[in-house]
Amino acid sequence: MIAVLGAFDGFHRGHALLFERAREMAAPAGLEWGGVTFDSIPGHYMGALKNVLFTLRERELIRLFLGIPRLEILKFDDELLKLPPSGFWEFLCGRIAVDGIVVGRDFRFGHRREGDARLLERYCREAGAPFLAVDLLRHLEVKISSSAIRAAVADGQCDLAAKELGYPYFILANVDHGLGRGREIGFPTANLKITGAKLVPPEGVYSAAVLAEGTWKAAAVSIGKNPTFGDVSDVRVEVFVVDYRGNLYEDNLLVFFLSRLRQQTRFKDVNQLTSQIKTDVELSRAAFRRDFDSSPGKYIGFKAGYDRLISGSRCLM
Repeated sequence: MIAVLGAFDGFHRGHALLFERAREMAAPAGLEWGGVTFDSIPGHYMGALKNVLFTLRERELIRLFLGIPRLEILKFDDELLKLPPSGFWEFLCGRIAVDGIVVGRDFRFGHRREGDARLLERYCREAGAPFLAVDLLRHLEVKISSSAIRAAVADGQCDLAAKELGYPYFILANVDHGLGRGREIGFPTANLKITGAKLVPPEGVYSAAVLAEGTWKAAAVSIGKNPTFGDVSDVRVEVFVVDYRGNLYEDNLLVFFLSRLRQQTRFKDVNQLTSQIKTDVELSRAAFRRDFDSSPGKYIGFKAGYDRLISGSRCLM
C-alpha cells in the first residue's frame, strides 16, 4: 500500500494533494493506495485541542467523497503515544504492507514528535520503499492547515473554511426532538444532536445547504439559545429546511454551512422575529442556488458518499 500518513482532522486541500501524489505513485505498479490515520485526533487526545473539525464518521464521509479507496484507522492511546519513531515505524509495518509513503514536508511522528520527514525517508530507503515529502499548499500566503480552518470555523468564517477545505464545513448529525416552537411560528426546525468534541460555529444565523431525504435543499441554520424567548440555557443548532414539509426526526442530516448571515438578536416580539426569519430564508435560498450552480459536483459527490455511508451503516445493524 502507498500510504499517506496524517491525523487528517478534516481532509483539506493540502491533504487532497498528498492523496493525489499517492495515487500517481501507486498507478504504474498497480499498487493499493490510501491513508493511515487515528481514531482520535492526537492533539485532542492529549488535551491540546478542545474541539475537532470532523468526527470519525464525518471523516469517513469525506474519504468517500474524495474517492480514497482505503483508510487504515489506528487506535490512538497511551501505548501508541509513547512509541519512539522507530517503534512507530515497526508498528506501522506490522499493520500494513508498506509499499511507499507520502507525507507533508512538516510531518512529525513518534513520542514527543521526535521523528520528522527526513527520518521517515531513511526508514523507507532501508525498507526499499519509495518516499515523497510534498510541499505544503498555501492560501492567502498562509499554510493551509487544520488549525487555520478550526480558527476560521470558530470565528464563523465558514466561507473561508470552505476555500481551504475544498468543500463546505459541515455537520452530519441525527435530528432530535426540540421544543417545537419553530413549528408554532411557521418555521419548523430540525434540532441537531451534536455529540462529542465536534466544533460548532459560533452563535448566529447561517445560510446552508441540507441533504434531506435524498435531495439537496436550501436551509437557514440558527445556532444559539433562542434569545427572543429566553427559556433555553444550552446552545442549540436548529435547521429550517426551505420548501420542505416532511418529518426529519431521527434522520441523519447532512448540513453544509455556506455563510454567516447575522448575529443572534433578541427581538421585541414574535412578529419582528418572523419577519427577520423570512429575510434569512430568502438570503439562504439565494446563497444555496449560487453555490450549487457554481460547483454542483461537490453536491453530487457528497450525496453519493452519504448514500454509501448510510447504506453501510444499515448493513451493520
